[in-house]
Order: sequence, then structure tokens, then C-alpha cells
Amino acid sequence: MSILSAMIAPGARPLWIVGTCGFLLSAAALAPASLVASIAKSQAPLLEIGSSRGTFWRGAYLDVAYNNILLGDISLEVRPLSLLAGSLAIDASSRGGALSATGRAYFSPFAVEFRDTTAQFNLGAIRQYTFFGASYQGSARLEAKSLRIHRSGCDATDARIATDALDTLSRRWSGAAFPLMGDITCADGELHLNLNGRNESAIADMAVSVKPDMSYTIGLTAEPARKEIGDALRVFGFEGDGGKMSWRAVGRLKGIKS
Repeated sequence: MSILSAMIAPGARPLWIVGTCGFLLSAAALAPASLVASIAKSQAPLLEIGSSRGTFWRGAYLDVAYNNILLGDISLEVRPLSLLAGSLAIDASSRGGALSATGRAYFSPFAVEFRDTTAQFNLGAIRQYTFFGASYQGSARLEAKSLRIHRSGCDATDARIATDALDTLSRRWSGAAFPLMGDITCADGELHLNLNGRNESAIADMAVSVKPDMSYTIGLTAEPARKEIGDALRVFGFEGDGGKMSWRAVGRLKGIKS
């Protein structure tokens, strides 16, 4: 039997499949990071990447911005052995911009999962929107052992969020900070953020829910201890008597695919 005959024999087909997969994987691993950046920008028009270096396997993307918000420099490192379990794992970190984060992301055909993730976002980088008529200030911090997003919703394990976004307004009204913190949970396919906080002047709870279609609901309830704080909340659209007041907003998150 000739060498060519042996190569095309039916028994050799598994070797061809393995060889082809190995070639494609190697080609993808050696693809320059600039190619990855070009593909990412074509899929997300609001994404900007100043420059890139390295390869798909281990690359860095500098001056990354989304919707005119500078996120910083993002480093990615692929874990090839994760492919044996049917997903692609990437260690990621970001620094030097509005987002400081570390964690590992798992990508599969039907889901994305973030594990052992810590992220802090500078809310002051949001300049195109306001919060109750004032510019965004402070930061939001997320910690999650696991946060998995899939077609029918999400799953969360040991996920928490904290923010000092209300500190500026609270100090204006009462002279004291007003930190909020709480859990991130998933139920009936929806992502839920439930935060609460208090100081000597008020008690407040914030509930945020996001559906798979990216529609959201935000609800705020407050129990001001002084009449003048209740009057100030009413100016911002809160309803109710001075003892317990509420505010609600609905909408749809935009920009992810626009």
C-alpha cells in the first residue's frame, strides 16, 4: 500500500479529524490580537480599541472604550485545556480606566459564565447620563463566585454589589454618606439586584431587575427621618407620604448590539 493510500484509508480518518482540529486551533491561537480586535469592533460598533499586542492566545488591548467610556487596558489569556470540557476559558483583567477587574470567563455555545470575579467601576466616567439630575459620582463594586448568563436567563452564586453612588446627594441633604450594598440573584430567568442602606436621616432600598430581552425595572423606596428630606425626594419624582416614599422607572438597556 502506498503512503497516499494509507493516508486516505477509512481507518485513518480519525487522525485526519484530529490533525485538522489541531491545525485550526493552532491557527486561531497564533492569530494576532489585532485581528481579534477587528472582529470585536465589527460586532460591537460602540467598542473602541486604541491598539493591541500579542496574540489571541495571550493578548493585550489598550485604551479600550465602550460608548465613549474609557474602560482601560484589558489583558486576556486563553486556557486551552478548558476546551476538553466543552468551553473556552479566558483569564481577564482590566486596569487604567473606569473598570478595574480580574476574573475568569467561560464561553460555551449557549452561555457565558464569570467565575471568581472582582470588578470596580468608576461611575464618574458616565457623562452622557445623569442620576436624579446630578452627574454620576462614586463607584460600584461587584464580587461574584459565579455569574452565568444564558439564553433563558442567568444563575448567580455568592454574588454581591456595593455602591456609594448616593453619597453626594445624601451629604447635600443630611451631611452623611449613604452606602448601598446587597446581593445579586437570579429568579425566573431575571437578574435581580437588591441593595439597601441607611444612615441617621433615612432608610432606603433599591431593587433592579433585568429580563433576558434586556428590559429593566428599577424601584426605590425611602423612609426619610426629616420632612425636608422628604420634600427634596418629592422634587425628584418620589411619591407617597413623608413616612414612606417610592420611585420607579422602566426601560430597555441599549447599546449592546447597536
